[in-house]
Amino acid sequence: SKTKAKTIVFVVCCLLFVVCSSAQDIHFTQFFTNPLVLNPAQTGNYEGNYRIGFNFKAQWPWAISNTVYNYHTETPYVDFSFGEKKLKSGWMGIGLNFLNDEAGDGNLKYQRFGISYAYHQAFDKDHRYILSAGVVANYIIRSVNFSKFYFNNQWVDDNGFNTSLSSNEPVQRQNFGMFDLGAGINFGAQISERVKLDVGFSMLHLTRPKHSFYNNDERLGFRYAANANVGYAVTDHVSVSGNFYFGYEKKATEIVLGSMLGYGFYDRKRTKIEGTLYFGVYYRVKDALAPLVGYQFRKTRVLLSYDVTLSKLISPARANGGPEISLVHVGIWGKNIFQGKKVYCPQF
Repeated sequence: SKTKAKTIVFVVCCLLFVVCSSAQDIHFTQFFTNPLVLNPAQTGNYEGNYRIGFNFKAQWPWAISNTVYNYHTETPYVDFSFGEKKLKSGWMGIGLNFLNDEAGDGNLKYQRFGISYAYHQAFDKDHRYILSAGVVANYIIRSVNFSKFYFNNQWVDDNGFNTSLSSNEPVQRQNFGMFDLGAGINFGAQISERVKLDVGFSMLHLTRPKHSFYNNDERLGFRYAANANVGYAVTDHVSVSGNFYFGYEKKATEIVLGSMLGYGFYDRKRTKIEGTLYFGVYYRVKDALAPLVGYQFRKTRVLLSYDVTLSKLISPARANGGPEISLVHVGIWGKNIFQGKKVYCPQF
């Protein structure tokens, strides 16, 4: 039937996608909301002394009947900033993050536990220009259930697949762990009272750990990632931000770019912005277009985007690239000693 044919095409396309992008890491459309995964130099880089965040992404929901979230990724994180009072012209950050990615009927899992550290140095008393450097140590667990897969040796003419037959696949292990290291730098500049620029570069998989379920020497490739963010305060109410990401690993590349408009609402006393409404759109080159909406109340922001597939998977995936949601809260405990000190804050 046409439904079964579409299902087979979709599964084959997904398998080819996994094989062709085997060196490509987890990706988020809202990459700018996941700082510890993006670049360890972002650890502790914010106005406050603690930050809690969570990202969730589903891919190709409803593409196959009764399999709404067969491909999903989630990552909670928390990081802390300290040393501002003692260091005067700089501070440090330490963070923890966990990433879980699950794909397909065989429950192919990629789980990563990471701890990151960063140092941030300001070059002027107003902290307009800040250079950051960070490192991250990850422990990765990969697992898969091969008993849920179908192989050529299990095909029986006129009867279909018989999973009780041996697959004759040279599988050596169904789960294993590996240690990994990464490093990054970031530079932030308040170019003018209304324009702020951030650029960063990171390199992951410095240890190049083995990551194959078979008995071979297949290793993760060095992963290079560059990002840039530009923020422009149009008026006291309106702001525009542009974001760019480029990733490269073993000849696999990923480019994501887009922009977001924010409209701020003052509190009753009209002394500060209390809430901000966001609208935006992002594009992953040759893959998907993602409209975005969100709202920030004080120091807590929620963003929701939806990938609309534009690649060759558009027909079998029914254009459903999948939803993505991010939640982040930045807070301060104790006396606020950071106002106007850590990160330059223009007064309009």
